[in-house]
Amino acid sequence: MVGICTALAQGGGADPLTVVMLRTVGTVALFLAWFQWMKVPLRLPPRERAVAVAIGIPLCVNNYLLNLAIAEIPVPLVVLLFYLWPAITTSVSWLAGKERFGWMRLAGLVTAFAGVALALNVDFTAAQMKGVWLALGASVAWSATFLLTSHFFHGRDTRPATLHMTATAAVVFVIGSVFTGGVNLPHGAAGWSGILGVPFFYAFAMIGLFSVTARLGPMRVGFFMNFEPIVAVGLAALILGQRLEPVQLAGGALVVAALFLFRPPPAIAGVAPSGAPRRSAGAESSRTD
Repeated sequence: MVGICTALAQGGGADPLTVVMLRTVGTVALFLAWFQWMKVPLRLPPRERAVAVAIGIPLCVNNYLLNLAIAEIPVPLVVLLFYLWPAITTSVSWLAGKERFGWMRLAGLVTAFAGVALALNVDFTAAQMKGVWLALGASVAWSATFLLTSHFFHGRDTRPATLHMTATAAVVFVIGSVFTGGVNLPHGAAGWSGILGVPFFYAFAMIGLFSVTARLGPMRVGFFMNFEPIVAVGLAALILGQRLEPVQLAGGALVVAALFLFRPPPAIAGVAPSGAPRRSAGAESSRTD
């Protein structure tokens, strides 16, 4: 619904910077309220605070590029391109020697890129190709956020760090809005429903992700999140009237199939929810789309 609300707000006349700024500021406010209610300690040691603020920069880039992409191409295609991030992350992990080579994940890499090739096998205008590159750039930026969070906050409760990252992005977007001429609010009921709904849905999703990961474990949560692209395609068709071409749907099916290779069900992966490492929860909790 975050992507749907973003498209509604931009369709109503709001510019991408306004949408992402209001979304991020609203998310920080809702995070603060929820963390205080849950009595989550928010202080970080100076070094960890500096690291979290630094990781907020690629998170900021990810947020903005996704909003720019949604202004150029349909939401389902943005989501499908964004979900190349597991393939990018796995490739970097192999190259860095942090993860052992696996044939199933190699099959996932091939399947994911084959799916994107099919999804892009249509005629695009220059503006639409710009949107494709923006979505791919967002995927790379999120992979960097994921890898950095996993490296520096391995085995830690990353809720305080996530708050600092999101607050960093909020400050950047507020400053950017001031220097580019202020806030451009949308017109009409659809535009206002989008601008008001986007911070709520984003924060609700993150808070729900924190809570359910504590109950089910990150492996099981990661598996269920494989369905996100499917839901995005359905909601975009129902609410926005955005439909992909048959060849793009076939490519999307391959991308989703690749996600199941990257994040198989816990029983297949051989990891019980109670024994899953904490870092996956924290890394996933910084999600942006």
